[in-house]
Amino acid sequence: MKRFLYSLLLIFLSASFMYAQKSGDEDDGGDYYEPSYDYKMNGSGDQYIKIALMGVFPQNFSDKLSTGGAAEIGYHRFLTELFALGFDVQFGYNPTIGSNMFTYVPMTFTGTFQPYFGKFEFPLTLGVGAALESYLNRNYFPGLILKAQAGAFYRVMENWSFGIESEYIYMPQWYVEHPEWNDYGLFLTVGLIARYHF
Repeated sequence: MKRFLYSLLLIFLSASFMYAQKSGDEDDGGDYYEPSYDYKMNGSGDQYIKIALMGVFPQNFSDKLSTGGAAEIGYHRFLTELFALGFDVQFGYNPTIGSNMFTYVPMTFTGTFQPYFGKFEFPLTLGVGAALESYLNRNYFPGLILKAQAGAFYRVMENWSFGIESEYIYMPQWYVEHPEWNDYGLFLTVGLIARYHF
């Protein structure tokens, strides 16, 4: 009987030492990976909505058009950390020397390259689209619009950035039936912009 108890005790101790050895191997085995986080201002899939109020300065009609104003809203989505595609809609006006109003509603598709340094962002944008233009009783649609923008923004919070932006707009008007009416407008805008990032 003593042999049986010693054998049983020996089996129990051997099993417990083997289990302890396996547990010890699991605890100190393997490499521990400490994740590193690289913060980027924007990433693929990030989006923002832009709201702008601008002064509009005619460049080639200064003797016929006065300084006007514009408001703009836009949606943009980043494809990479530095490149975004978007769509802007603007309403602009310029008073004439005859106390009339030249109005236009450009709708543009845009591509933006936006480098950043710390919390400062510097978007460079090119846009192409169509504009509804109206003066007196004459409406013109679709009018081609080309624009180039440059700006500087400060990311105040994760979701908000504020800054200034300037754009140069080219708006030609081509008439098939009345080629003598063909003309083009060049406008420079300077505006205050708020952007909501999500």
